[in-house]
Amino acid sequence: MQIERLMDEMHTAIVTADFDGLGRLSPKLDAALESLPKRMDQKLLQRLQRKAERNASSAAAAAKGVRAAIRRLNDVKQNAIALVTYDENGQRATHGGQQEIQRRF
Repeated sequence: MQIERLMDEMHTAIVTADFDGLGRLSPKLDAALESLPKRMDQKLLQRLQRKAERNASSAAAAAKGVRAAIRRLNDVKQNAIALVTYDENGQRATHGGQQEIQRRF
Protein backbone atom coordinates (compact mmCIF):
# COMPACT_ATOMS: atom_id res chain seq x y z
CA MET A 1 0.00 0.00 0.00
CA GLN A 2 1.31 3.48 -0.90
CA ILE A 3 0.77 4.95 2.56
CA GLU A 4 2.91 2.22 4.15
CA ARG A 5 5.69 2.85 1.66
CA LEU A 6 5.53 6.59 2.38
CA MET A 7 5.64 5.98 6.13
CA ASP A 8 8.70 3.75 5.68
CA GLU A 9 10.36 6.41 3.52
CA MET A 10 9.61 9.01 6.18
CA HIS A 11 11.20 6.81 8.83
CA THR A 12 14.32 6.44 6.72
CA ALA A 13 14.42 10.20 6.18
CA ILE A 14 14.09 10.81 9.93
CA VAL A 15 16.87 8.43 10.96
CA THR A 16 19.20 9.70 8.23
CA ALA A 17 18.42 13.37 9.00
CA ASP A 18 17.18 13.94 5.45
CA PHE A 19 15.07 16.97 6.33
CA ASP A 20 14.62 17.96 2.69
CA GLY A 21 13.28 14.50 1.97
CA LEU A 22 10.87 14.82 4.88
CA GLY A 23 9.61 18.07 3.42
CA ARG A 24 8.95 16.40 0.08
CA LEU A 25 7.27 13.36 1.65
CA SER A 26 4.95 15.25 3.96
CA PRO A 27 2.47 16.49 1.31
CA LYS A 28 2.48 13.05 -0.33
CA LEU A 29 1.61 11.42 2.99
CA ASP A 30 -1.12 13.99 3.60
CA ALA A 31 -2.65 13.18 0.21
CA ALA A 32 -2.41 9.43 0.87
CA LEU A 33 -4.12 9.88 4.24
CA GLU A 34 -6.94 11.81 2.58
CA SER A 35 -7.52 8.97 0.12
CA LEU A 36 -7.71 6.22 2.75
CA PRO A 37 -11.00 4.35 2.69
CA LYS A 38 -13.38 4.98 5.58
CA ARG A 39 -13.42 1.29 6.49
CA MET A 40 -10.13 -0.57 6.60
CA ASP A 41 -8.93 -4.00 7.50
CA GLN A 42 -8.06 -4.14 11.21
CA LYS A 43 -4.62 -5.65 10.53
CA LEU A 44 -3.77 -2.84 8.11
CA LEU A 45 -4.95 -0.28 10.60
CA GLN A 46 -2.74 -1.80 13.30
CA ARG A 47 0.29 -1.81 10.97
CA LEU A 48 -0.29 1.84 10.12
CA GLN A 49 -0.62 2.70 13.79
CA ARG A 50 2.65 0.92 14.65
CA LYS A 51 4.44 2.73 11.83
CA ALA A 52 2.99 6.06 12.91
CA GLU A 53 4.12 5.44 16.50
CA ARG A 54 7.58 4.38 15.29
CA ASN A 55 7.89 7.52 13.17
CA ALA A 56 6.69 9.74 16.01
CA SER A 57 9.19 8.17 18.40
CA SER A 58 12.02 8.52 15.88
CA ALA A 59 11.08 12.14 15.18
CA ALA A 60 11.04 12.93 18.91
CA ALA A 61 14.47 11.34 19.32
CA ALA A 62 15.82 13.27 16.34
CA ALA A 63 14.44 16.53 17.74
CA LYS A 64 16.04 15.77 21.10
CA GLY A 65 19.37 15.17 19.34
CA VAL A 66 19.11 18.44 17.41
CA ARG A 67 18.34 20.35 20.63
CA ALA A 68 21.34 18.69 22.34
CA ALA A 69 23.58 19.66 19.42
CA ILE A 70 22.37 23.26 19.57
CA ARG A 71 23.06 23.38 23.33
CA ARG A 72 26.53 21.93 22.78
CA LEU A 73 27.33 24.47 20.06
CA ASN A 74 26.18 27.26 22.36
CA ASP A 75 28.43 25.88 25.13
CA VAL A 76 31.40 25.77 22.77
CA LYS A 77 30.68 29.32 21.62
CA GLN A 78 30.34 30.50 25.23
CA ASN A 79 33.62 28.81 26.19
CA ALA A 80 35.36 30.60 23.35
CA ILE A 81 34.12 33.92 24.73
CA ALA A 82 34.67 33.38 28.46
CA LEU A 83 35.76 30.85 31.04
CA VAL A 84 32.82 28.83 32.33
CA THR A 85 33.06 26.98 35.64
CA TYR A 86 30.59 25.29 37.92
CA ASP A 87 30.16 25.84 41.64
CA GLU A 88 29.58 23.14 44.26
CA ASN A 89 25.84 23.20 43.46
CA GLY A 90 26.40 22.59 39.75
CA GLN A 91 25.48 26.16 38.82
CA ARG A 92 27.32 27.73 35.88
CA ALA A 93 29.51 30.73 36.50
CA THR A 94 31.12 32.78 33.72
CA HIS A 95 34.42 34.46 34.43
CA GLY A 96 35.57 37.33 32.25
CA GLY A 97 36.23 36.77 28.64
CA GLN A 98 38.99 37.31 26.14
CA GLN A 99 38.84 41.04 26.66
CA GLU A 100 39.52 40.61 30.38
CA ILE A 101 42.40 38.24 29.67
CA GLN A 102 43.88 40.62 27.12
CA ARG A 103 43.73 43.52 29.58
CA ARG A 104 45.89 41.63 32.07
CA PHE A 105 48.70 41.16 29.60
